[in-house]
Amino acid sequence: MEKLEQYLDQVCRSIGGPRSLRQHVRQELREHLLDAVAQHKAAGMSEEKALDRALEDFGGPEQVRSELEATHGHRLMPVVIDKAMQWKEKTMRARWLWTTWAHCGLVATVAAEVLFITFAVVFIAPRFEMFIREGWIGIDRSEPLIAWVPGFYGFLHWVANSTTWLLLGAIVLWGLFEWRVRGENKTFMRLSAFGTAALLLMVMVTLTGAALVLPVGVGVRALHERAPEAVVSNQLASIDAAVSAADEALAKKDWEAMREHLNQATSSMERLNQMGAAAPTLASMREQPKVDETRTHLKEASDALRQAQQALLDKNSPMLEAAMKRFHQAYGQVRQ
Repeated sequence: MEKLEQYLDQVCRSIGGPRSLRQHVRQELREHLLDAVAQHKAAGMSEEKALDRALEDFGGPEQVRSELEATHGHRLMPVVIDKAMQWKEKTMRARWLWTTWAHCGLVATVAAEVLFITFAVVFIAPRFEMFIREGWIGIDRSEPLIAWVPGFYGFLHWVANSTTWLLLGAIVLWGLFEWRVRGENKTFMRLSAFGTAALLLMVMVTLTGAALVLPVGVGVRALHERAPEAVVSNQLASIDAAVSAADEALAKKDWEAMREHLNQATSSMERLNQMGAAAPTLASMREQPKVDETRTHLKEASDALRQAQQALLDKNSPMLEAAMKRFHQAYGQVRQ
């Protein structure tokens, strides 16, 4: 039967359409030829002669292939079109899924960034500015790392005051884009716009976080080393000013102004009450000369120890002994 398989290969090789169609045609031809071989064998022919006679009656491979191509070759285009439509449908479905996910992800990112900036401007920045205003945190404008912070806070206030107009402007631009822009690249243009907005807002988020963290990081040591008298004096001055203004508002029956001044006085009084150093500082302020003298001795003792370290590095024994002597004298005054 090798001759039969070779014949079928020659006939079915060029038939158009999918592989399943060619296999089906091949099987049909094999069955017809085997039936013809069986009939010839029943008439008394040998198997080989019966096969040759069946192939001869069926026709040459070229003739049979031409007839099959004329019949089945026309099925190739519908099959190709059907496969192409299926592929396009899957591709469009996947494209819609991924573009929708990209839009949702970018919108969620923009919303999260806007919420963070809003929270920082409404809840954190006012308290932070109060700390700066009352001297709890210092802004050294000569320090490049934090010199830009006050200007950035001014920009945040402008954004907060202009939020309505900024939102209206963004909505108008989006509406014009959806109305006027047409074309295959509209989806990518929209994604690019959302991506650019997310990037700009990320810069704002980064700057906002830096403006809240850097002054604390830079000024925490100075805050720790700061003399408590100045802090307590500032709180007392704030309380005095607020109470005096409240008394004037009471005399004028200006209840709204009085409420504002009393809120300010209460806030300052609460902060003063919560300061652990407030009571001893108020007591020591009556003996300020003695406090100043003690601070002078502390500074002398610290300077003497630094000089002793330098003398030790230089292996200068007389200077080391003199520095240690000055330290003991100054530190002895502190201990007393």
